[in-house]
Amino acid sequence: MDAETDLVPLVLFLALAALFCALGGYLLLRPARAAAFFADEGERGRFRSRDARAVGLVFTVGGGVLVAVGLVRLLALVLP
Repeated sequence: MDAETDLVPLVLFLALAALFCALGGYLLLRPARAAAFFADEGERGRFRSRDARAVGLVFTVGGGVLVAVGLVRLLALVLP
């Protein structure tokens, strides 16, 4: 594969992974506001702050892992 053709999708992948991290961080920092945003009044159960923190933790850890994988791939692509 050519380095130029792989660079743009890889940068977009890193940007999306960073957005996942940012969303997870927001959910961790403001769980009450996030719970109110995701709440659906027609459902049986409520989306609580604890649920927002759990989802935020998953997004933060998952996004961080994806950023790390993307950076390793970027370094392998750029450095011969």
